[in-house]
Amino acid sequence: MFSRSPHFLFIGMCASLAAASPARAQSAATLANGTWTVQGREIPGTRCGHWLVRLTNMQGSFSGVVSLARGSVPIQNLALAPDGSFSGTTQAGVVGSTHARAYQVTGRFVGDTVHVTLETNRCPARHGVATRHP
Repeated sequence: MFSRSPHFLFIGMCASLAAASPARAQSAATLANGTWTVQGREIPGTRCGHWLVRLTNMQGSFSGVVSLARGSVPIQNLALAPDGSFSGTTQAGVVGSTHARAYQVTGRFVGDTVHVTLETNRCPARHGVATRHP
């Protein structure tokens, strides 16, 4: 009969989990310079129109905007975590001649790709993906 020590099983389990893990998330320290532009279409039959989230990283300065029908609002309190996830919000107000709602922007960087979720209290969560442009 072949017996295995608990240490052997633990090491084998760790190796299996590491091999099955998806691509590693981008850390804040290694996020490449560039711009990511995530766009989404309106939801027919609602007042949830076309949207765009633009994120920019330039030499460690991470910023973003949410663009709606006729204007853009900055994403405030935009924070990038070491695991590549981020979050921020916009304030409700008037953009051009359009009233903009407050939005919550969340997402995660994986390599040169970003996955973004845009949420507001009026529209369902909207999702998009974009690749970095230098």
